[in-house]
Amino acid sequence: MKTERLRLWAEQVRVLLFPRRCPFCGRVLGFLTRCPDCEPELKKLKLMIPRLPDSEHCMEHLSGAAAVYRYDGCVRDAILRMKNGGQGYCAKELGIWMAAVIFGCTFRQQRGIIRLEEQQVLRRFDLVVPVPAGDRSRGYNLPELLARQLAWALDAPLEPHALKKTRRTEKQEGKPARQRMENVKNAYQATDPACVEGKRVLLVDDVITTGATLSNCAKALRAAGALDIFAVTLAETQSAR
Repeated sequence: MKTERLRLWAEQVRVLLFPRRCPFCGRVLGFLTRCPDCEPELKKLKLMIPRLPDSEHCMEHLSGAAAVYRYDGCVRDAILRMKNGGQGYCAKELGIWMAAVIFGCTFRQQRGIIRLEEQQVLRRFDLVVPVPAGDRSRGYNLPELLARQLAWALDAPLEPHALKKTRRTEKQEGKPARQRMENVKNAYQATDPACVEGKRVLLVDDVITTGATLSNCAKALRAAGALDIFAVTLAETQSAR
């Protein structure tokens, strides 16, 4: 009981020192669940159906993929700030929203802290695996930060090092689909096949364009014996269509 009280006290102190902020505009949210200033634009950017069609992306080795938003407006700005502006803390709010939209998890706000109310029950995963970092200079891997929240919400183990890059690749931005596929072909490998063998894997990235990166990560997981791989991203770019 004393340990629990200390934990709650520490949480309240953390909230006072580092209050929840809107990942899109930076507004302090306090006891608000969502930012009222950004909500109108987010409604326009939100995908009507999170599940992405196989006909519009490379889904080889994947059982499917889903995304929450179109990569535009305040969503694009937030992702770029997380990638290039050192604002990785935004990923906590966004990972929680991914769990809510894609998997139906419900959350409640309690004194400035987001609590998990109900976990999804329709789809279970044995582990959550983020796409390996392409750029290590920022000090953190954005897909891993998103995956951490999804793992918590879905009550599944996080395996941040289940995949590794076996060679350097060029940036995918601006490349057509064929070049994207060639750029990341055989660029990933499972670090420990025993970790993923026979497992249902949730693969996490920040943005999907053609699906080249996710498909090649899935290929590496399949080669290691993964039973099923479903991919989720925060956003989908228009050029993927």
